[in-house]
Amino acid sequence: MLKSLHIRNWALAENLQINFRPHLNILTGETGAGKSILVGAIAAVLGGRTFSEVVRTGFESAHVEAIFNISSLPQVKNLLQKKGLAVQDELFLRRDISLKSSSRAFINDTPVTMATLAEAGDLLLDIHGQHEHQSLLRKETHRRFIDALGQLAPYLEAVAEAFSTVKSVEKSLSDLQRKQRELSEKQELFQFQYEEIEKAALTPGEEDRLKEEQKRLANMEKLFEYSENLHNLFEGDEQNVLQGIGLIDQQFTQLTQYAGDLKKLYDEFASAKIVLEETARSIEEFRNQLEFDPQRLEELESRLDLISRLKKKYGATIEEILEYQAELKESLVLSENFEFEIAKLNEQYSTALSVYQQAVVELSNRRKDVARKMESLVQEQLQLLGMPTIRFKVWIEKLEDANGIFTEDGRTYYADELGVDQMEFYISPNPGEDFKPLNRIASGGEISRIMLALKSILAEIDEVPVLIFDEIDMGVSGRIAQSVGRSIHSLSKSHQILCITHLAQIASYGEAHFSVEKYVENGRTFTQIIPLGEDQRVEAVARLMAGEHLTENVIQSARQLIAEGRED
Repeated sequence: MLKSLHIRNWALAENLQINFRPHLNILTGETGAGKSILVGAIAAVLGGRTFSEVVRTGFESAHVEAIFNISSLPQVKNLLQKKGLAVQDELFLRRDISLKSSSRAFINDTPVTMATLAEAGDLLLDIHGQHEHQSLLRKETHRRFIDALGQLAPYLEAVAEAFSTVKSVEKSLSDLQRKQRELSEKQELFQFQYEEIEKAALTPGEEDRLKEEQKRLANMEKLFEYSENLHNLFEGDEQNVLQGIGLIDQQFTQLTQYAGDLKKLYDEFASAKIVLEETARSIEEFRNQLEFDPQRLEELESRLDLISRLKKKYGATIEEILEYQAELKESLVLSENFEFEIAKLNEQYSTALSVYQQAVVELSNRRKDVARKMESLVQEQLQLLGMPTIRFKVWIEKLEDANGIFTEDGRTYYADELGVDQMEFYISPNPGEDFKPLNRIASGGEISRIMLALKSILAEIDEVPVLIFDEIDMGVSGRIAQSVGRSIHSLSKSHQILCITHLAQIASYGEAHFSVEKYVENGRTFTQIIPLGEDQRVEAVARLMAGEHLTENVIQSARQLIAEGRED
């Protein structure tokens, strides 16, 4: 629900703060008092088009802030998550209009595009009257109304799933055909590349092993020199480390016979002595195995050169080269089976298309039934709302498209995840006149009452939680006004409604009542919105009934009208 609205420096509204109630909020006031300012500001904060002329004279910018409770609106929270915005139970919207710069929009204090603000607004509120932010005038919403009334979600899901399968198989087929063309052009190159890598007989890790062996062979002279030096140091004639350690061992053994506390130290020395002896033997074995092999060195260098050339062509490592070879093999094998694979995918595509066709036909038939039902229900509602001469029709058609995926009676039509049906609401406002699109010929009052009729029918399943009816009572009086009021009141049980009205029969149903008033102070004109208490509300309804000259009878009639509204 819309919890509060704060308007600053917008036309006649210098600083307005309004806290709304759930269910039905009534706004009344003289013509020109500023009711349209309120609706215009709400439309703006929901992403509607606005102009810098709304900025109050003497100020550089105007601001509108709205706070919504979205705790029970998962569709709004999902949108916020999708846009990467903070998600809380309260949603804060703001619109800034400046004389010097472009308009700015914010959601939860985060700057957003106007499109994002409008996308959120579409999920939060519908305005019905003389303003643009009304879903009934947007053709794309008409199909949604039909689907909602018929509770066709399972059929829509079946169509969407079948459509996704069709597109998936279509993409796989397209990719395979493209690959076939590419392979046909590169067949000889791929075959040459595969055979070149295959002939090299590479193995993972081979390059590192070859480089290590090459390093040893290329430095054989140094290896022999260093190992010979080490051997002489351990066991040579001039310096003999092992002989010296042996003498140390003899003396150390004698020492421990008279100093037992050195036994632990001797054990450590003995361990080190063993390590040195093992080291000396290993060095000698290494020296004895050294053998310079120039032919082997040449083979290694030739092999490494081959690997280097292959790396420049096919990958940074042997592993990458082998991965590329595997891809080549897969492509070459695939090239031999293209016709089979393409035939298989064509069969899958045909099956997927058949499933999609069946799902679309089922959905389309259901929609036609729901459309006839809606026409009848809307006609009944319009009769109650004082529009007996208006005829309402749901126009259903298909768009021919040579590239479409739905065929019927030899013709091809555009279709997508929502099916094949293009739907639009048509009305005939007077007897004898042809049906024409609703958004071309309906007046603001007519649209409001038609929307009231539709919303009344869809009350339990409509997901837009807040509705504004701006002067829905245009051209209405007496018994019809009572019916309009009763319909709005009934609808307010499942929606929060803001209703601007001049009729007592409608105002009497309000849970909250606000008076929109204009006054002049210090030569400036201001608009104010005053929440009315019980006695003030009775007086406001009485003024709607009898104007400025109130009598006790009029006051009493207003009280009775309000009491009757509460009983409905």
